[in-house]
Amino acid sequence: MFNTAWCMDFAIAVRNSYGRRVLRSPQMDNAAQPLLAAAHHDDESGECTTVIPGNGGIGPQESVVHDYNGADADEMSVSMQRRLEESGASSVCVGDEQDDGEANKMAANMQRRLDVLPGKPHESEPFTIFRVSGPMRDRNRHLYEPQMVSIGPFHRGAARLSAMEEHKWRYLRDLLDRGHAPLASYARAAHALEPSARRRYAEPVPLPPREFAEMLLLDGCFILEFFLKGEDGAADALIDAAWAMQNVYSDIFLLENQLPFFVLESLYAVATHGRDHIALTTLLAKYLTIETPQDAATARPPDGETLHLLHLHYHWFLPSEEPAGGNGDNRKANEEEAFDEWLAKPMDERLPWLLPSASELEDAGVTFRAKKSPRSLVDVTFRARDGVLEIPAVESYTNRPVFANLLAYEQSRGRWELQRLMSYVVLMASVAAHGRRDVEILQRAGVFVKGDEETAAFYAHLGELCGGAGAGTPGVTNNCYADMFRDVREYCGRSWNRHRAVLAHDYFSNPWTSMSAAAAVLLLVLTVVQTVYTVLPYYHH
Repeated sequence: MFNTAWCMDFAIAVRNSYGRRVLRSPQMDNAAQPLLAAAHHDDESGECTTVIPGNGGIGPQESVVHDYNGADADEMSVSMQRRLEESGASSVCVGDEQDDGEANKMAANMQRRLDVLPGKPHESEPFTIFRVSGPMRDRNRHLYEPQMVSIGPFHRGAARLSAMEEHKWRYLRDLLDRGHAPLASYARAAHALEPSARRRYAEPVPLPPREFAEMLLLDGCFILEFFLKGEDGAADALIDAAWAMQNVYSDIFLLENQLPFFVLESLYAVATHGRDHIALTTLLAKYLTIETPQDAATARPPDGETLHLLHLHYHWFLPSEEPAGGNGDNRKANEEEAFDEWLAKPMDERLPWLLPSASELEDAGVTFRAKKSPRSLVDVTFRARDGVLEIPAVESYTNRPVFANLLAYEQSRGRWELQRLMSYVVLMASVAAHGRRDVEILQRAGVFVKGDEETAAFYAHLGELCGGAGAGTPGVTNNCYADMFRDVREYCGRSWNRHRAVLAHDYFSNPWTSMSAAAAVLLLVLTVVQTVYTVLPYYHH
């Protein structure tokens, strides 16, 4: 059966397209006949014949002539377009217009995103504050996430840290009560720093400028008042609770919990305006140099820009020492040359930046000693003439989050930067690889003051997280111990050193064996002397 509405439209189309006469097929559905008849009218301007076959072909036809009085072309166009739209079809030009509209919408949305990007076109400003990523974070989130207080945007709003938000406002009030500047002065400083501070974070910060500036003000003033209260020795519930102070101190030095240092400098300038005061770095040095060989009175900030508190702590924890390889560009060239040489070596010689364990080194004739007056924690040396490896004494390191974040900061720097802390971690992980036996050797030498296996395991774990013996370890030129490691391996490869070590271990490891060996030697000497005196008279005769 034909659809009657379709037949009506088709009849109108045929009438307007072909003109004068329509011949209906007798096979056409009876339901369509009245519709076609109604669509035909007399037309005196001429005739033509059109056949509408039934059943899809031309069959016996009954010619019925209908005269038209002329059709309205607009009626046909509207009707046909309506059917085309209902069937999902559209003209090419309409489709192009729709595509252009969607493309324009997409371009407008992308342009709005480009318009809000920080900085100017072709302007490059380095990121200085990152999230710790990869296995370092996945397996040790507690080392890199704040436990009490959030600083900066990365952990802002975390429910578990909400209790400290009230303390931030209290510390802001206490800083204002010092009476050196009104709140509006701090607000103007924070607002002026908002664009440049935002660009220092490696991730987009979804905060409006006003909220971002308020965060800089509140968090920055909290840090300043925290250290000022410690300087004043004033009573404070947060400072007086040792566990709370330790947790806050650790949180302030997390890589993900930093403010750009110029924010602290600007707010400190407002807080101390018009009065005598110590420099901000001098105030911080009293706390940051406690666990470093640096003296607070002589501590100096790094050359160039100080990036944040963790950068300043790293600088004082590991005083800068210019390596023989020079700057980063020289190390890059040296690294490429050294890598080619490394590939040409046999497989068992491709790990010059790793050491055997302490027990293996001892068996090969290496002696361990605690270094006296080291310049820093990483001041490790090897005397090849007598096989003495000197390592600064290590107490059980209690502030592990700070140590782990110092290492994470070092890893976030450029590829060609010297990795002194990572080199040290790899060294300690290597020499303490066999657990208790290695720890006992290092304890006897005074390197591990408390003989802490947990400390050795901590070094090993950090080395494993950063890549172990794989790609994550420092390379040939950015490992500060590369030359020393080679000297140690060469020393261990000499057979005489190994035999001497075996002799010392087997016969002189304790006083009793030493006395027995000495008695045996004395007996041997006496026997030789007796033999000589027995033989001499025979030759005289």
